[in-house]
Amino acid sequence: MGDVMARAGLTHGGFYAHFASKDALVAEACTSSLLETAGRVFGSQDGPAPQRTLSQVLRAYLSRSHRDAPATGCTIAALGGEIARRSPESRHAFTQAAQAYVDSLALLLPEGADPDEAWALLAGMAGTVMLARAVDDPALSDRLLLAGRRLYGRAFGAGFETVRTEGNP
Repeated sequence: MGDVMARAGLTHGGFYAHFASKDALVAEACTSSLLETAGRVFGSQDGPAPQRTLSQVLRAYLSRSHRDAPATGCTIAALGGEIARRSPESRHAFTQAAQAYVDSLALLLPEGADPDEAWALLAGMAGTVMLARAVDDPALSDRLLLAGRRLYGRAFGAGFETVRTEGNP
């Protein structure tokens, strides 16, 4: 914690003026990061949502640029496995923020779709990105991203075209 506070230009004791515990910091970081990602993908909570389609979301999320930028990408794909080992406070904050993300994703599903399918879709998208980051074969990684876009596009009627575009396999 001392290193984090030093980088922020604060003392170790100053940390507790802002957060009750390390878990409170993790909870705030999860919430902030997921809401920031949702804002980029679906539009700001405060402003009008951009006109995005599920196909556009799939193409952006399951892309080389997202795969190759774990530090600025989706928290779920980057830290989902780690959050499972955190405190109940951190997990609760993560769950609440993920629910907001899923609520926005559910709005893009076909009419009549079960809203819980948005959870399954997000789990599949995040899992695809995690696996694409983990393998050491760039061609396999690209194929995983493309297969994910095709599969979820078909499953959710996203009308995904298989055309390869810049930044996407």
